[in-house]
Amino acid sequence: MKHIVFLKKLPALCLLLALRTATAQEFNVVGTVRCDGKPVAGAVVSDGERTAVTDAAGTYGLRSSKRCGYVFLSVPSGYEVEADGVIPRHFVPLAGEAVDRADFELVRAENDRYTLFVLNDIHLTNTVAQQDIRQFREKFVPDFRETLRTTPGKQYALTLGDMTTDSRWYRNRFGLPEYLKEMERIPSIAIYHGMGNHDNDPKGNHRPEAWDSTAVKTYRRVIGPNYYSFNLGKVHYVMLDNIVYLGPRKLENGKTRWDFRVCIDETQLGWLEQDLSHVKKSTPLVVCMHAPLFGCKALKNGRAQLKQKFTEEGAADELLAKLAGFRKVCLLTGHTHVNRHYVHSKHLREHNNVAVAASSWKLYGEGRRHMAKDGTPGGYAIYRVDGKKISWSYKALGQPVDSCQFRVYDMNAVPEQYGGKPGSNEVWINVFNYDPAWKITVRENGRKLPVERIAGYDPLYRCISQGEVPETGNAFSPAQTEHLFRVVAAEAGTPLEIVVRDGFSHSWRQTVVRPKPFSWDMR
Repeated sequence: MKHIVFLKKLPALCLLLALRTATAQEFNVVGTVRCDGKPVAGAVVSDGERTAVTDAAGTYGLRSSKRCGYVFLSVPSGYEVEADGVIPRHFVPLAGEAVDRADFELVRAENDRYTLFVLNDIHLTNTVAQQDIRQFREKFVPDFRETLRTTPGKQYALTLGDMTTDSRWYRNRFGLPEYLKEMERIPSIAIYHGMGNHDNDPKGNHRPEAWDSTAVKTYRRVIGPNYYSFNLGKVHYVMLDNIVYLGPRKLENGKTRWDFRVCIDETQLGWLEQDLSHVKKSTPLVVCMHAPLFGCKALKNGRAQLKQKFTEEGAADELLAKLAGFRKVCLLTGHTHVNRHYVHSKHLREHNNVAVAASSWKLYGEGRRHMAKDGTPGGYAIYRVDGKKISWSYKALGQPVDSCQFRVYDMNAVPEQYGGKPGSNEVWINVFNYDPAWKITVRENGRKLPVERIAGYDPLYRCISQGEVPETGNAFSPAQTEHLFRVVAAEAGTPLEIVVRDGFSHSWRQTVVRPKPFSWDMR
């Protein structure tokens, strides 16, 4: 892998002036932001605690504690940075000098319109039993290559954490460097990375309060900053690390569990406030982090009643307070390995996206499917950005977008052990990427049937996971989902015409011939 160095030598006179200015103003980090040799004014640079803005000459200065060990650039709109493999070089490691210099070189880019691919929970471990590397190469790599090839225009990507699994770093000799090598199998595309709980280094013996600051060092060395911001076109993106790693804890059965809290620490909150002070409230804001902010406590009249999921009391409110006043905020999260879209208000929504790894590649072999515990096939999200307008869709691995939006169950034919209801004439529709803007229409012999949103378990996942994971109590046990819909037909053998429409006028149709057989390979 080549390494692009941004620490370019300035002429001696410029360097002397920069050092004199740094001494005079007590800056210990100085640098420039340029494009084609010309200064870029108004660019925001940060050390993870403080921010600085470049002046008309493209120069900046920071008085830094240097705790993070680098400075990063919030890449301005209309620009890009070069990449080292899949890693955008929007940051510069500090050399530890009395006055460190960190210069950034930008590339002009017409990027008001682009496609953003959102990947999360890839969970590569090199575990022989589940053949995760083989599955990744056979399922994800060719699918993503083809999607990139057939997608016109500008393309970017980001991850939401858990590229690896910490407990396998040393046991399987597979960690973040090995993950990067696997990602080189896809065509060159810049991927902005976020950090998950499983991307912390588990090796060490520290006091609980020291684990988080120590465990993040490997990630910072191999991947880069664990929180930062950047701009693509007219949208401002913020990558946060909402995992506070607590280290290993021995369980009664002798196994080890790696504990963590879900919250945004005070240092990040302070940085976030400064970062957002440079952003207009009318700018669409996309906030990315690993663990979700919201969950569903119940359905009421078909609507999700939300609850806060951060583990620290008041932590969710502290983050929301920093986002207050922005007209359009979208949270992108992972961690749960399922698809959930929640609308908190007209200004704020959360997309909790399904894992690329589905159930961490565990369901492998005859009779198994690459499927998450809510019934969603493993895959990734695709966001289309046109100025300030953002639309989204879901892509299952190995399936065209038009054929992977929902699955229909004739509950008369589903065995009772998987939730079937023989003789009920119920039909369930699992709409994987559902949000409140979607519409589901079902007709029987031309007659429109009432459609009820329910919370339940996907029958097919209960079938394919049987014997592989416990029915309850495991991270990959069947999970109740709120993107299930139920209709009751008048007869057992009549066909149903189903139309599913998203909030962007895309629609998908299916004629369901009943009785519809139930099997592990059903569509």
